[in-house]
Amino acid sequence: MNADLDRFVRDALAERVPRERIQTELARAGWPADEIEAALAAWLESDLAVPVPRRRMGLSAREAFVYLVLFATLYVVSYNVGAILFAAIERWLPDVARGRGWDPWLGAVRWGAASLLIAFPVFLFLSRIIARSLKREPEKRSSGVRRWLTYLTLFLAALVLIGDLVVVVSNMLSGELATRFVLKAAVVFAIAGVVFGHYLGGLRRDEDEPRKRAGDGWFGRAGAVGTLAALALALFLAGSPQHARTRELDQQRLRDLQAIVQHLDLYRNAQGSLPATLEESLKVPYAPGGLTLQDPQTLEPYGYQVLDSITVRLTATFVSRDSVGPYGDLASPFWSHPKGRYGYRFNVKAGGLNNIPLDRYSH
Repeated sequence: MNADLDRFVRDALAERVPRERIQTELARAGWPADEIEAALAAWLESDLAVPVPRRRMGLSAREAFVYLVLFATLYVVSYNVGAILFAAIERWLPDVARGRGWDPWLGAVRWGAASLLIAFPVFLFLSRIIARSLKREPEKRSSGVRRWLTYLTLFLAALVLIGDLVVVVSNMLSGELATRFVLKAAVVFAIAGVVFGHYLGGLRRDEDEPRKRAGDGWFGRAGAVGTLAALALALFLAGSPQHARTRELDQQRLRDLQAIVQHLDLYRNAQGSLPATLEESLKVPYAPGGLTLQDPQTLEPYGYQVLDSITVRLTATFVSRDSVGPYGDLASPFWSHPKGRYGYRFNVKAGGLNNIPLDRYSH
Protein backbone atom coordinates (compact mmCIF):
# COMPACT_ATOMS: atom_id res chain seq x y z
CA MET A 1 0.00 0.00 0.00
CA ASN A 2 1.21 3.49 -0.86
CA ALA A 3 2.58 5.19 2.28
CA ASP A 4 1.15 8.63 1.38
CA LEU A 5 -2.30 7.15 0.77
CA ASP A 6 -2.19 5.21 4.03
CA ARG A 7 -1.09 8.27 6.01
CA PHE A 8 -3.79 10.47 4.45
CA VAL A 9 -6.57 7.98 5.23
CA ARG A 10 -5.36 7.57 8.80
CA ASP A 11 -5.20 11.34 9.39
CA ALA A 12 -8.61 11.88 7.77
CA LEU A 13 -10.24 9.22 9.89
CA ALA A 14 -8.58 10.71 13.00
CA GLU A 15 -10.26 14.03 12.10
CA ARG A 16 -13.65 12.25 11.85
CA VAL A 17 -13.99 12.83 8.12
CA PRO A 18 -16.71 10.48 6.76
CA ARG A 19 -15.44 7.59 4.71
CA GLU A 20 -17.63 8.56 1.75
CA ARG A 21 -16.03 12.03 1.68
CA ILE A 22 -12.53 10.51 1.87
CA GLN A 23 -13.36 8.18 -1.01
CA THR A 24 -14.73 11.03 -3.14
CA GLU A 25 -11.74 13.29 -2.59
CA LEU A 26 -9.23 10.55 -3.31
CA ALA A 27 -11.08 9.65 -6.51
CA ARG A 28 -10.93 13.31 -7.56
CA ALA A 29 -7.18 13.21 -6.92
CA GLY A 30 -6.84 10.30 -9.34
CA TRP A 31 -6.43 7.36 -6.98
CA PRO A 32 -7.75 4.01 -8.35
CA ALA A 33 -10.90 2.72 -6.70
CA ASP A 34 -9.33 -0.59 -5.61
CA GLU A 35 -6.46 1.21 -3.84
CA ILE A 36 -8.91 3.54 -2.10
CA GLU A 37 -11.03 0.60 -0.90
CA ALA A 38 -7.93 -1.27 0.30
CA ALA A 39 -6.70 1.82 2.19
CA LEU A 40 -10.07 2.33 3.90
CA ALA A 41 -10.44 -1.40 4.65
CA ALA A 42 -7.15 -1.28 6.55
CA TRP A 43 -8.85 0.72 9.33
CA LEU A 44 -11.68 -0.58 11.49
CA GLU A 45 -14.87 1.48 11.81
CA SER A 46 -14.89 2.39 15.51
CA ASP A 47 -16.24 4.99 17.96
CA LEU A 48 -12.79 5.57 19.45
CA ALA A 49 -11.14 8.95 19.07
CA VAL A 50 -8.28 7.46 17.03
CA PRO A 51 -8.44 5.09 14.05
CA VAL A 52 -8.05 1.41 14.87
CA PRO A 53 -5.83 -0.45 12.38
CA ARG A 54 -6.88 -3.87 11.19
CA ARG A 55 -4.45 -6.73 11.50
CA ARG A 56 -2.22 -6.90 8.42
CA MET A 57 -1.11 -10.38 7.51
CA GLY A 58 2.14 -11.24 5.81
CA LEU A 59 3.75 -14.49 4.77
CA SER A 60 6.22 -16.20 7.04
CA ALA A 61 9.40 -17.83 5.76
CA ARG A 62 7.64 -21.21 6.02
CA GLU A 63 4.72 -20.00 3.89
CA ALA A 64 7.07 -18.47 1.33
CA PHE A 65 8.83 -21.85 1.12
CA VAL A 66 5.49 -23.58 0.54
CA TYR A 67 4.67 -21.15 -2.28
CA LEU A 68 8.07 -21.64 -3.90
CA VAL A 69 7.71 -25.44 -3.86
CA LEU A 70 4.14 -25.12 -5.13
CA PHE A 71 5.19 -23.04 -8.11
CA ALA A 72 8.21 -25.29 -8.80
CA THR A 73 5.88 -28.28 -9.06
CA LEU A 74 3.62 -26.17 -11.28
CA TYR A 75 6.53 -25.70 -13.70
CA VAL A 76 7.28 -29.43 -13.67
CA VAL A 77 3.64 -30.37 -14.25
CA SER A 78 3.09 -27.83 -17.04
CA TYR A 79 6.27 -28.73 -18.88
CA ASN A 80 5.72 -32.49 -18.73
CA VAL A 81 2.07 -32.30 -19.73
CA GLY A 82 3.25 -30.48 -22.85
CA ALA A 83 6.03 -33.02 -23.45
CA ILE A 84 3.59 -35.94 -23.18
CA LEU A 85 1.10 -34.36 -25.56
CA PHE A 86 3.90 -33.48 -28.01
CA ALA A 87 5.04 -37.11 -27.87
CA ALA A 88 1.52 -38.35 -28.57
CA ILE A 89 1.34 -36.09 -31.62
CA GLU A 90 4.70 -37.42 -32.82
CA ARG A 91 3.50 -40.97 -32.22
CA TRP A 92 0.20 -40.75 -34.08
CA LEU A 93 1.23 -38.26 -36.76
CA PRO A 94 4.73 -39.40 -37.82
CA ASP A 95 6.59 -37.21 -40.26
CA VAL A 96 8.99 -39.20 -42.43
CA ALA A 97 10.73 -35.97 -43.47
CA ARG A 98 11.84 -35.42 -39.89
CA GLY A 99 13.72 -38.73 -39.79
CA ARG A 100 12.85 -39.45 -36.17
CA GLY A 101 11.68 -42.70 -34.70
CA TRP A 102 9.20 -43.15 -31.88
CA ASP A 103 11.75 -44.31 -29.34
CA PRO A 104 13.24 -40.88 -28.47
CA TRP A 105 9.73 -39.67 -27.72
CA LEU A 106 9.02 -42.84 -25.74
CA GLY A 107 11.76 -41.80 -23.34
CA ALA A 108 10.11 -38.38 -22.98
CA VAL A 109 6.78 -40.05 -22.25
CA ARG A 110 8.26 -42.21 -19.50
CA TRP A 111 10.08 -39.27 -17.95
CA GLY A 112 6.91 -37.17 -18.17
CA ALA A 113 4.81 -39.89 -16.53
CA ALA A 114 7.32 -40.25 -13.69
CA SER A 115 7.45 -36.47 -13.20
CA LEU A 116 3.66 -36.17 -13.03
CA LEU A 117 3.35 -39.10 -10.64
CA ILE A 118 5.64 -37.27 -8.21
CA ALA A 119 5.05 -33.55 -8.84
CA PHE A 120 1.28 -33.46 -9.34
CA PRO A 121 0.32 -34.98 -5.94
CA VAL A 122 2.78 -32.59 -4.27
CA PHE A 123 1.20 -29.68 -6.12
CA LEU A 124 -2.32 -30.73 -5.04
CA PHE A 125 -1.19 -31.26 -1.45
CA LEU A 126 0.45 -27.84 -1.18
CA SER A 127 -2.50 -26.19 -2.90
CA ARG A 128 -4.76 -27.70 -0.26
CA ILE A 129 -2.52 -26.45 2.55
CA ILE A 130 -2.51 -22.92 1.12
CA ALA A 131 -6.29 -22.94 0.59
CA ARG A 132 -6.89 -23.92 4.22
CA SER A 133 -4.49 -21.24 5.43
CA LEU A 134 -6.25 -18.56 3.37
CA LYS A 135 -9.62 -19.74 4.62
CA ARG A 136 -8.50 -19.35 8.24
CA GLU A 137 -6.82 -15.99 7.64
CA PRO A 138 -8.28 -14.25 4.55
CA GLU A 139 -6.06 -11.22 5.20
CA LYS A 140 -3.13 -13.19 3.79
CA ARG A 141 -4.59 -12.77 0.32
CA SER A 142 -3.41 -9.17 0.31
CA SER A 143 0.15 -10.16 1.23
CA GLY A 144 2.70 -8.51 -1.01
CA VAL A 145 4.99 -11.55 -0.87
CA ARG A 146 2.20 -13.81 -2.12
CA ARG A 147 1.42 -11.48 -5.00
CA TRP A 148 5.09 -11.08 -5.94
CA LEU A 149 5.62 -14.85 -5.96
CA THR A 150 2.49 -15.34 -8.07
CA TYR A 151 3.51 -12.76 -10.65
CA LEU A 152 7.06 -14.13 -10.70
CA THR A 153 5.61 -17.56 -11.40
CA LEU A 154 3.51 -16.22 -14.23
CA PHE A 155 6.56 -14.45 -15.65
CA LEU A 156 8.66 -17.64 -15.64
CA ALA A 157 5.76 -19.67 -16.99
CA ALA A 158 5.40 -17.14 -19.82
CA LEU A 159 9.08 -17.53 -20.69
CA VAL A 160 8.80 -21.33 -20.80
CA LEU A 161 5.64 -21.27 -22.91
CA ILE A 162 7.10 -18.69 -25.28
CA GLY A 163 10.17 -20.92 -25.67
CA ASP A 164 7.94 -23.91 -26.45
CA LEU A 165 6.02 -21.88 -28.99
CA VAL A 166 9.26 -20.70 -30.63
CA VAL A 167 10.35 -24.34 -31.02
CA VAL A 168 6.98 -25.25 -32.53
CA VAL A 169 7.11 -22.38 -35.03
CA SER A 170 10.75 -23.19 -35.85
CA ASN A 171 9.81 -26.78 -36.64
CA MET A 172 6.99 -25.54 -38.85
CA LEU A 173 9.39 -23.29 -40.76
CA SER A 174 11.72 -26.30 -41.11
CA GLY A 175 9.02 -28.20 -42.99
CA GLU A 176 7.04 -29.99 -40.29
CA LEU A 177 3.56 -31.17 -41.19
CA ALA A 178 0.96 -28.42 -40.84
CA THR A 179 -1.35 -30.65 -38.81
CA ARG A 180 1.36 -31.37 -36.27
CA PHE A 181 2.21 -27.68 -36.04
CA VAL A 182 -1.43 -26.73 -35.39
CA LEU A 183 -1.86 -29.42 -32.73
CA LYS A 184 1.38 -28.51 -30.92
CA ALA A 185 0.51 -24.82 -30.99
CA ALA A 186 -2.92 -25.67 -29.58
CA VAL A 187 -1.25 -27.61 -26.74
CA VAL A 188 0.96 -24.63 -25.84
CA PHE A 189 -1.96 -22.19 -25.89
CA ALA A 190 -4.15 -24.54 -23.86
CA ILE A 191 -1.50 -24.90 -21.12
CA ALA A 192 -0.89 -21.15 -21.12
CA GLY A 193 -4.63 -20.46 -20.92
CA VAL A 194 -5.12 -22.75 -17.94
CA VAL A 195 -2.10 -21.45 -15.98
CA PHE A 196 -2.73 -17.76 -16.61
CA GLY A 197 -6.49 -18.05 -16.35
CA HIS A 198 -6.27 -19.77 -12.97
CA TYR A 199 -3.70 -17.51 -11.31
CA LEU A 200 -4.62 -14.18 -12.88
CA GLY A 201 -8.27 -14.93 -12.16
CA GLY A 202 -7.37 -15.64 -8.54
CA LEU A 203 -5.50 -12.34 -8.23
CA ARG A 204 -8.45 -10.43 -9.70
CA ARG A 205 -10.87 -12.10 -7.32
CA ASP A 206 -8.60 -11.21 -4.43
CA GLU A 207 -8.57 -7.58 -5.51
CA ASP A 208 -12.33 -7.42 -6.09
CA GLU A 209 -13.27 -9.26 -2.89
CA PRO A 210 -10.29 -9.06 -0.54
CA ARG A 211 -12.27 -10.36 2.43
CA LYS A 212 -13.83 -13.35 0.72
CA ARG A 213 -12.44 -16.69 -0.21
CA ALA A 214 -11.67 -16.99 -3.92
CA GLY A 215 -12.61 -20.33 -5.44
CA ASP A 216 -10.40 -22.33 -7.70
CA GLY A 217 -12.64 -21.61 -10.68
CA TRP A 218 -13.08 -23.57 -13.87
CA PHE A 219 -9.50 -23.06 -14.98
CA GLY A 220 -8.16 -24.90 -11.96
CA ARG A 221 -10.54 -27.83 -12.40
CA ALA A 222 -9.83 -27.98 -16.13
CA GLY A 223 -6.09 -28.03 -15.41
CA ALA A 224 -6.45 -30.90 -12.94
CA VAL A 225 -8.56 -32.96 -15.34
CA GLY A 226 -6.16 -32.26 -18.20
CA THR A 227 -3.15 -33.27 -16.12
CA LEU A 228 -4.77 -36.56 -15.09
CA ALA A 229 -5.69 -37.22 -18.72
CA ALA A 230 -2.09 -36.56 -19.83
CA LEU A 231 -0.81 -38.90 -17.12
CA ALA A 232 -3.19 -41.67 -18.22
CA LEU A 233 -2.11 -41.15 -21.83
CA ALA A 234 1.56 -41.35 -20.86
CA LEU A 235 1.07 -44.60 -18.94
CA PHE A 236 -0.79 -46.04 -21.94
CA LEU A 237 1.92 -45.03 -24.42
CA ALA A 238 4.80 -46.10 -22.20
CA GLY A 239 3.45 -49.62 -21.69
CA SER A 240 4.12 -51.85 -18.73
CA PRO A 241 7.48 -51.98 -16.92
CA GLN A 242 7.81 -55.61 -18.00
CA HIS A 243 7.44 -54.65 -21.65
CA ALA A 244 10.06 -51.91 -21.22
CA ARG A 245 12.42 -54.46 -19.67
CA THR A 246 12.05 -56.91 -22.57
CA ARG A 247 12.75 -54.09 -25.04
CA GLU A 248 15.87 -53.12 -23.13
CA LEU A 249 17.07 -56.73 -23.07
CA ASP A 250 16.64 -56.95 -26.85
CA GLN A 251 18.56 -53.73 -27.31
CA GLN A 252 21.35 -55.18 -25.18
CA ARG A 253 21.43 -58.28 -27.38
CA LEU A 254 21.80 -56.09 -30.46
CA ARG A 255 24.57 -54.09 -28.80
CA ASP A 256 26.35 -57.37 -28.04
CA LEU A 257 26.08 -58.47 -31.68
CA GLN A 258 27.41 -55.16 -32.88
CA ALA A 259 30.36 -55.35 -30.47
CA ILE A 260 31.13 -58.90 -31.63
CA VAL A 261 31.20 -57.80 -35.28
CA GLN A 262 33.56 -54.95 -34.49
CA HIS A 263 35.85 -57.33 -32.61
CA LEU A 264 35.77 -59.80 -35.53
CA ASP A 265 36.82 -56.97 -37.81
CA LEU A 266 39.92 -56.35 -35.68
CA TYR A 267 40.60 -60.10 -35.41
CA ARG A 268 40.45 -60.68 -39.17
CA ASN A 269 42.59 -57.62 -39.85
CA ALA A 270 45.26 -58.90 -37.39
CA GLN A 271 45.05 -62.67 -38.01
CA GLY A 272 44.21 -62.71 -41.72
CA SER A 273 41.09 -64.90 -41.29
CA LEU A 274 37.97 -65.27 -39.23
CA PRO A 275 37.95 -67.48 -36.10
CA ALA A 276 36.20 -70.84 -36.24
CA THR A 277 34.30 -70.04 -33.03
CA LEU A 278 33.61 -66.91 -31.02
CA GLU A 279 35.51 -68.38 -28.06
CA GLU A 280 38.61 -68.63 -30.24
CA SER A 281 38.41 -64.92 -31.02
CA LEU A 282 38.90 -64.14 -27.32
CA LYS A 283 42.31 -65.86 -27.17
CA VAL A 284 44.13 -62.95 -28.77
CA PRO A 285 45.75 -60.32 -26.49
CA TYR A 286 43.77 -57.43 -27.98
CA ALA A 287 40.38 -59.00 -27.24
CA PRO A 288 38.19 -56.50 -25.31
CA GLY A 289 37.59 -57.47 -21.70
CA GLY A 290 33.89 -56.59 -21.68
CA LEU A 291 32.95 -58.52 -24.82
CA THR A 292 29.88 -60.68 -24.17
CA LEU A 293 29.28 -63.86 -26.19
CA GLN A 294 26.08 -65.02 -24.50
CA ASP A 295 22.52 -63.86 -23.93
CA PRO A 296 22.25 -61.49 -20.91
CA GLN A 297 19.11 -63.20 -19.63
CA THR A 298 19.27 -66.89 -20.57
CA LEU A 299 23.10 -67.10 -20.79
CA GLU A 300 22.62 -69.00 -24.06
CA PRO A 301 25.58 -68.48 -26.45
CA TYR A 302 24.95 -66.27 -29.44
CA GLY A 303 24.86 -68.14 -32.73
CA TYR A 304 27.92 -67.76 -34.96
CA GLN A 305 28.54 -69.13 -38.48
CA VAL A 306 31.30 -68.31 -40.97
CA LEU A 307 29.87 -68.09 -44.51
CA ASP A 308 33.01 -67.08 -46.40
CA SER A 309 36.28 -65.26 -45.81
CA ILE A 310 34.57 -61.94 -44.95
CA THR A 311 30.95 -62.87 -44.13
CA VAL A 312 29.44 -64.20 -40.89
CA ARG A 313 26.02 -64.84 -39.42
CA LEU A 314 25.18 -63.90 -35.84
CA THR A 315 21.99 -65.14 -34.17
CA ALA A 316 20.15 -64.28 -30.95
CA THR A 317 16.78 -65.09 -29.35
CA PHE A 318 14.64 -61.98 -28.94
CA VAL A 319 11.80 -61.68 -26.46
CA SER A 320 9.85 -58.69 -27.81
CA ARG A 321 8.09 -58.05 -31.10
CA ASP A 322 9.36 -54.49 -31.50
CA SER A 323 11.81 -53.39 -34.14
CA VAL A 324 14.46 -51.66 -32.07
CA GLY A 325 18.01 -50.76 -32.86
CA PRO A 326 20.96 -51.35 -30.54
CA TYR A 327 20.53 -47.85 -29.14
CA GLY A 328 16.75 -47.64 -29.24
CA ASP A 329 16.39 -46.40 -32.83
CA LEU A 330 13.07 -47.71 -34.12
CA ALA A 331 13.45 -45.86 -37.41
CA SER A 332 16.38 -48.03 -38.55
CA PRO A 333 15.23 -50.94 -40.75
CA PHE A 334 18.58 -52.71 -40.36
CA TRP A 335 17.84 -53.94 -36.85
CA SER A 336 14.19 -54.97 -37.13
CA HIS A 337 13.37 -58.38 -35.69
CA PRO A 338 10.36 -60.46 -34.60
CA LYS A 339 10.01 -62.39 -31.38
CA GLY A 340 12.09 -65.57 -31.24
CA ARG A 341 15.33 -66.77 -32.81
CA TYR A 342 16.60 -64.31 -35.39
CA GLY A 343 19.92 -63.48 -37.01
CA TYR A 344 21.88 -61.07 -39.19
CA ARG A 345 24.54 -61.45 -41.90
CA PHE A 346 27.55 -59.13 -41.73
CA ASN A 347 30.53 -58.30 -43.88
CA VAL A 348 33.64 -58.37 -41.69
CA LYS A 349 36.02 -56.20 -43.65
CA ALA A 350 38.42 -53.66 -42.21
CA GLY A 351 37.31 -50.13 -43.00
CA GLY A 352 33.82 -51.24 -44.03
CA LEU A 353 30.46 -50.50 -42.43
CA ASN A 354 30.58 -53.74 -40.48
CA ASN A 355 28.17 -52.50 -37.80
CA ILE A 356 25.26 -52.56 -40.27
CA PRO A 357 23.93 -56.01 -41.27
CA LEU A 358 23.70 -56.97 -44.92
CA ASP A 359 20.39 -58.72 -44.37
CA ARG A 360 18.28 -60.53 -41.77
CA TYR A 361 16.96 -64.04 -41.55
CA SER A 362 14.80 -66.24 -39.34
CA HIS A 363 16.51 -69.21 -37.79
